[in-house]
Amino acid sequence: MKSLDEYLVGLHKALDAIDRNAFECMVDELKRVHREDKCLFVAGNGGSAATASHIINDVVKGIAWPAKGRETLCRPFRAIGLADCVPLMTALANDNAYDYMFAGQLEALGRPGDALMLISGSGNSGNVVAAAQVAKDKGITLIGLTGFDGGRLGSMADIHVHVAHDSMAQIEDVHLIMQHAFVEILKAALHEPTGAAS
Repeated sequence: MKSLDEYLVGLHKALDAIDRNAFECMVDELKRVHREDKCLFVAGNGGSAATASHIINDVVKGIAWPAKGRETLCRPFRAIGLADCVPLMTALANDNAYDYMFAGQLEALGRPGDALMLISGSGNSGNVVAAAQVAKDKGITLIGLTGFDGGRLGSMADIHVHVAHDSMAQIEDVHLIMQHAFVEILKAALHEPTGAAS
């Protein structure tokens, strides 16, 4: 990569690679999770862990409250970041196995009808795949945000939002852009009189 302009050309290609139909299916699933007061779990590794935490921030606080003031406009999402409780995550990784660090939490907390959003550029991280299997076993809807060829996560996901691109940095950029997009869409939908929940 030799310049900002060259990077942006690649980013535009990655944005064009978003599976729009899968994105809409993801938005519909998130609306269902909110409507039924189910829990959304989110996880990823590295930069994707940061995106997962960002999602938790935005779906819990960003959707429910206006930009200014404290009055709730709609019922907040119930959402948990599986990479956010460092003591539990490291205990599971150290005492059981690294691949169990998300799966162990989902075993304890997940219930049928909940949703799990896993973010992985490659789709092949062992701890992501293990958590995906727990979701499948427990009747939890599995949403996979991937890049490259989608990996094992892509083939397991109930909703696979695939960015068919080969730059990890730009795939991660697009995952974050998509999260901002679905949050804004959910804000609009849930703040309408017919969409707001008490």
